Amino acid sequence: LFLNGKAMELGTTPPRSTIHQHKQLCCYHRLLYIVIIALLVISTPITTALPFKNNMTTNTKASAESSSAAEEPPTKRQKLQAVDSDIDNNNNGNGNGNGVTNATNGFNAASDVDNASDLKSTSPTAIPLLPRDVKVLLLDIEGCTTSISFVKDVLFPFALDNLEAYLNKDSGDDDSSSNGNAGEEMTSILKGLKEDMEKLDQNHPSRKDLEEALKTKGAANTDTIDDTKANICNYVKALMKHDVKATGLKALQGKIWKNGYASGQLKGHIYQDFQPMLEWCKSQEVSVNIYSSGSIGAQKLLFAHSSNGDLCHYFNSHFDTTSGGKKEAGSYTKIAKDLGIDVKELCFVSDAEAELVAAREAGVGFVVMSVRPGNAPLTDVGRGFPIIYSLLQLCGSGK
Repeated sequence: LFLNGKAMELGTTPPRSTIHQHKQLCCYHRLLYIVIIALLVISTPITTALPFKNNMTTNTKASAESSSAAEEPPTKRQKLQAVDSDIDNNNNGNGNGNGVTNATNGFNAASDVDNASDLKSTSPTAIPLLPRDVKVLLLDIEGCTTSISFVKDVLFPFALDNLEAYLNKDSGDDDSSSNGNAGEEMTSILKGLKEDMEKLDQNHPSRKDLEEALKTKGAANTDTIDDTKANICNYVKALMKHDVKATGLKALQGKIWKNGYASGQLKGHIYQDFQPMLEWCKSQEVSVNIYSSGSIGAQKLLFAHSSNGDLCHYFNSHFDTTSGGKKEAGSYTKIAKDLGIDVKELCFVSDAEAELVAAREAGVGFVVMSVRPGNAPLTDVGRGFPIIYSLLQLCGSGK
């Protein structure tokens, strides 16, 4: 338009090519203006144009953050710091004097502190951990390492069923009293059984059963081997009927079981947690010892022919009723002496309440109740001891 105006003033008409070039240049200029204005608008802060709206946006964002913080549960670290702060405020950072200490800062409350006091077995029912508390372990067998049903339903019936066969084999099935060693062996067995019976109370049911048997079958007063064998059978049945744990009886049972293990008719049962515990004790230098009413010979037979193979190499010592009855406090004092330790350094595990009571009276450091399927139900007395359901619960702190 400018060029047209100038041309009209001069009375001339500009060339067509010049007008066309000018129009193109004007288009380019318009596009450039539009781009510049757009850039200015984009780069201009919103606060300049909309100060009130931006204010609301900022406040809304802050409110949302505050609401989110209130709804989000505190992390473990925040909880620990809050507890520590509260205790510091209440106790001036020194605790309350009643054994309560401040929460520990740091990852999972861990820091360079000594928590040895938290690891001590101070409760009467706290389970001891080996070898932190003691390094000498004394274990019962029945109801602890081995099922009661194996003893009562397998071993005991086997002893009764094979009693006469064992006596006949041992005596050579000879009626003569001159049968040298065989006669002496039978006499020795009977003597031990009589001593077992004499130690029982006068009103013990085994005594009454023996009297009835002797009346029915007649007392054998002769010295023949057959008469001796008959008397042995009467004593064994009367004692076993009431599960009398006596030295003479257990010695005879052990001899019968020996034949059963040797022939493969018997295989010792052990709980599956027993061998792993033995392995752990060995690695931690914990001495494992066995104390059972069964004879030492019978103990070794069971573990030598166990369902897991020969385990005898894991044990330090074996004890039976030759060390005293398991319900007598003096027995545990004697065992500790034989082991060369103070009785307080001993941990005894059993399923029998009376045995644990006797061990506690003797001053045994840790007495533990073993609860297994088929064990006798606990009374309030048994519940007063630390209770374990697996021997692996004794494996705890390491060296």
